[in-house]
Amino acid sequence: MRVDRIVIQNFRTFASLDVHITDDLCCILGENNTGKTAILRAIQICLDSMLPSSFRSLIREDIHSAIDIAEPTQVLIGIELTGFEGRVNEEALVSTWKTARDRARVFYRFRPRPAVRELLESGDLAYGMLTLEDYQWEIHGGGDPAIDLADIAWNDEGIGETVRFGDLQSYLLIHLPALRDVEQDLRNPRQSPLVRLIEAFQIDEIEQEALVSILDEANKAISGSETIAEIAGAIDARFKEVSGPAFEMDATLGLSAASFRAIIRNLKILLSNVSLTSFEPGRNGLGMNNVLYIAILMEYLQRRISLNRSAGQLILMEEPEAHLHPQLQFSLIAALRSIGVQVILTSHSTQVTSQVPLSGVVSLTKREDATIAAGNLALNAALTSPEIADLERYLDATKSALLYARKVMLVEGAAEMLKCPL
Repeated sequence: MRVDRIVIQNFRTFASLDVHITDDLCCILGENNTGKTAILRAIQICLDSMLPSSFRSLIREDIHSAIDIAEPTQVLIGIELTGFEGRVNEEALVSTWKTARDRARVFYRFRPRPAVRELLESGDLAYGMLTLEDYQWEIHGGGDPAIDLADIAWNDEGIGETVRFGDLQSYLLIHLPALRDVEQDLRNPRQSPLVRLIEAFQIDEIEQEALVSILDEANKAISGSETIAEIAGAIDARFKEVSGPAFEMDATLGLSAASFRAIIRNLKILLSNVSLTSFEPGRNGLGMNNVLYIAILMEYLQRRISLNRSAGQLILMEEPEAHLHPQLQFSLIAALRSIGVQVILTSHSTQVTSQVPLSGVVSLTKREDATIAAGNLALNAALTSPEIADLERYLDATKSALLYARKVMLVEGAAEMLKCPL
């Protein structure tokens, strides 16, 4: 299952956006402040069951600046999904969201509360008097397919079924922000993909007990060491002296409690290269740790698919090129294209865009009136399939800088190297 269409109205920088995504690897590119991150956040608002509710309760800065919230209006974010037919778990998830064969939709609305809408309809509340506190969010799926996402008005009622977050939890959405501390994430058991990967391997109870026994014996050996026992005794005596008899506790030294969960929490990745052996990722640079983190994540996603636990997976990634050598950027994008999981990323890197098929490029451009123009480049009706193929061959790591330009000036010399039909 993959995201096929994104509709946004009145959210952040977007008064209106309607784009189609036709490839499993989608790259959103554009200038700064054109809304690349806003698109990823919009997808999270609709599909991420782990996103805190506070992010769905919008603040004034989340609402397009041209909107007067004193007048009844709405922020709408709609996602259309496809590619789930024949996949049992995915079909079960979207069963109440379907609008046609192999097509479903989820949409978020931030609009006046039901009680406020009733007061407006009865005339007991005057238009132009609303405040942000009069609004609330809701998420629905499905609805009358004759009503397009972009045509849903703020006062349209009874469209779709309420989305239950208990169901949405089976859909895995992973967001990797641009300024991510992957070393910290690898150390944190709640966030580490390593912990999730180990759990996905489903180690049987016999092997778990054997591992716990090894840890228990190691604990006994370490705590029985003469010097360790002396240090533990000194800490114990001083602790009792400071805390006093009313709060007395025993203190000792040892490894983590002998449990399988403790083993998972304390396992660390060890790396080696030509100059160092068995070192922890903390000695790595930021770029290599990013690659390591994504590699573990990819293996976890593949394992999840093989165990038939997946009811859809999506990776949202901001600026994957951060701290990466150009060759690593090439390798990473090639790996993401082959993973079999939809990836939507933002980028400023020509190395990245040169590896993304033109059908996966969504371009954002700020117009002179500050509105944002957005579109999938390969869906340009003026381009034929052979022309798209020519462009994909032509736009290498150097020439794909053209994708970031508002205007292009061709001058003598460099222009002679271009092979564009006139």
